[in-house]
Amino acid sequence: MYKVTVALLATLAVAAALHIPNVRTGATDNAHISKYATQDGSEPAAAGQSHGFNVAVLAGGQDVAQRQKLVLQLLRNVGQKNMYPELLALGKSWNPEQMIDRYANQWAVKNFVSMWKQGTLPRGEIFHVYNDSHLKEVVALFDMLYFAKDFDTFIKTAAWARDNVNESQFAYAFSVAVVHRDDCAGLVLPPLYEVAPQLYLHSGDIMDFVSAKMQGQINYVKMTNWTAGYEIANPEQLLGYFTEDVGVNAYHAYAHLYMPFWLNCEKYSITTCQIRGESFYYYYQQILARYNLQRMANYLPELEDFDWEETIKTGYNPDLLYPNGAHFPVRADQQDVSSIQSYSVQDIKAIEQRIKDAIDSGFVLGKDGNKIPITQYVKGINILGNIIEGNQDSVNSRYYGSYQTMIRNLLALIMDPSQEHGVAPGVIGHYETALRDPAFYILQKYVLGLFQQYQNNLPSYKPDDLIFSGVAVKDVAVDKLVTYFDLFDIDVTNAVDVATIDELDKLNYVAKTMRLNHQPFSYKIKVASDKKTSAVVRVFLGPSTELTHSNFYGEQASDVYYGHDTADLDRLRNYFVELDRFPVELKNGDNLIERNSREFTSTVGDNVSFKSLLKSAESGNTVLSTVDQQCGFPDRLVLPMGHKAGIPYSLFVMVTPHGADEHDHADYYHSEKVNYQAAVKDIYACNGLMTVVDNRPLGFPFDRQIDNFGRFYMPNMYFKDVVIFHKDSSADSVVFKKNVNDFDAVYAQAGHKHVPSHRLMDEEILREDDDVRAFL
Repeated sequence: MYKVTVALLATLAVAAALHIPNVRTGATDNAHISKYATQDGSEPAAAGQSHGFNVAVLAGGQDVAQRQKLVLQLLRNVGQKNMYPELLALGKSWNPEQMIDRYANQWAVKNFVSMWKQGTLPRGEIFHVYNDSHLKEVVALFDMLYFAKDFDTFIKTAAWARDNVNESQFAYAFSVAVVHRDDCAGLVLPPLYEVAPQLYLHSGDIMDFVSAKMQGQINYVKMTNWTAGYEIANPEQLLGYFTEDVGVNAYHAYAHLYMPFWLNCEKYSITTCQIRGESFYYYYQQILARYNLQRMANYLPELEDFDWEETIKTGYNPDLLYPNGAHFPVRADQQDVSSIQSYSVQDIKAIEQRIKDAIDSGFVLGKDGNKIPITQYVKGINILGNIIEGNQDSVNSRYYGSYQTMIRNLLALIMDPSQEHGVAPGVIGHYETALRDPAFYILQKYVLGLFQQYQNNLPSYKPDDLIFSGVAVKDVAVDKLVTYFDLFDIDVTNAVDVATIDELDKLNYVAKTMRLNHQPFSYKIKVASDKKTSAVVRVFLGPSTELTHSNFYGEQASDVYYGHDTADLDRLRNYFVELDRFPVELKNGDNLIERNSREFTSTVGDNVSFKSLLKSAESGNTVLSTVDQQCGFPDRLVLPMGHKAGIPYSLFVMVTPHGADEHDHADYYHSEKVNYQAAVKDIYACNGLMTVVDNRPLGFPFDRQIDNFGRFYMPNMYFKDVVIFHKDSSADSVVFKKNVNDFDAVYAQAGHKHVPSHRLMDEEILREDDDVRAFL
């Protein structure tokens, strides 16, 4: 079920939010790279360029469908040579060197072809984006694809590359090019978990499909689950429904495709990178917050802290295969962190200290040694985010390095740091698989600690920064919140080898997996205003602010609000996830705002399957009018898993000025006259349809310390106590092997004493349910 079914023009507005640069009205197919049309073969200087939107091009229908078909066919069974006769012929007849005039940047063609002739990563080998040589090759391939002057040249280049370069490098570079080329605007990438199912499903399941193919079976449907068929022996495995969810992991991979760390905004004429660093911070802060809410739902203790001098305590067995059949390595408990060939632990610690020094001093060092202040928040956190990610917009990458990629690579190679034994990189080394590993979140908590150190050096918001004069939120009502598990189908045909396309078309290989979902719900907000005005509504979900339910997260109480003691909100603020952000027009008097969970701007629905996309495109149709923006957090996981007795949370609502009424705040947040709203619309594209912003930072108002609840809480805010329940079904036993929330047995198996972090809500159920009472 999709949240949005709209006419084509409405769909174009969605596509505009994707940061797929669009063909400008009246422009030719090569508008995005016309400035690179040099003839001498040298790498030209970069210049800025804006992107518009051409309704006529995308409204053509048949042309869009044809382009969509070619993109899908090139990504089908990418591990094998191309089996589509037309594309195979195009690839064999194309020679980029001989057709160099068809590329706006001729240096890009010469650069890649030179690499290829000298020998690039062979087909069948593992591609690792953090490997310097692999990355250099794939960026060069992307350049050649990106700078093709028109779509015809682009597709011919792709058809040539598909059978002449490493298949994983091709799929990666081609996907990034589809996202960023103007003439691919409106085209949809197939679900990544169906392009390479091996990276999303357990090895035993994949091998069962391979076996079925070897036995000549045309139809094979298999029930899979995140426990990989094993009893849960470690409490961390309770989170497998979240960490191993195909939608969550595909979301992480999509986000990387839309803004990879190596992408140079100036080189590729991307003019909306003003808040790239802030977006990096907020993206991972929200992922960690969602993960922590799931830990809370499963009564797991807070994440352990990462320490360079300590081992990685929690081991992990991903039980995954690379597309070439190699196994992802298992990490044992208590694993040491060691230096690798490219750099040492001391190198990373030195970079880390430089970043910490910059935070404490209030400035970073530019390339020429000049001091760049970071005390003004939006500008400062953006500079800091670029430095920590180590992306191409870093003010001084030579001095500050690539901290995030270096530390991830260190953990990815932890089982063979010297690379002497041929052990493949671990799951943290790939965006498709990183979220599966508990160590990823421990690492991310550590990295985000640098941002929190920065935020803690800034003053808390003053009442004038938070209040909306004349506007008050009077009440919030929320439907009953219920989660449940349901079945989800994944097409696995791309995981098996076939002889012909006809054979591939006949196969019906489906993996059925249980995924968390929630019943649709609505909320209503009653707002009183003493004037007609424009406003922005923000809605967050976080831990209960009632002290008795938040003892796990800190017992320091402040004043009494809503009739009960509030927990230490400053400690809780990093656990709040943003559900919704949207504009509203308030009238003078009482206003009733109602929203349904299917309208939330932070999430998207399930992807259309690979086969459905291809069938539609081959029939001359597109699915643009019925498909959500594909790059967003899965709607089905917007709520943390509930409990049959109910788990308490807080829904936070804030109404702030928008438009002319927000000008009093604008200079405080962003002194430079940058189009902050347009920047977020594009660069923060991998957050569903959340394109409406004001001059306030991402995460506002939880992006600063809250030193006093009384000075924080304003009439235009509201905390609503909510309870999330879980609906048991017979299918839950497939997921958990036992009833959902039967934690006592899991902890007993692991040899741990289970101490719940907060009370359940339904006392009547508690009295009647021996199983629930047993672990309390």
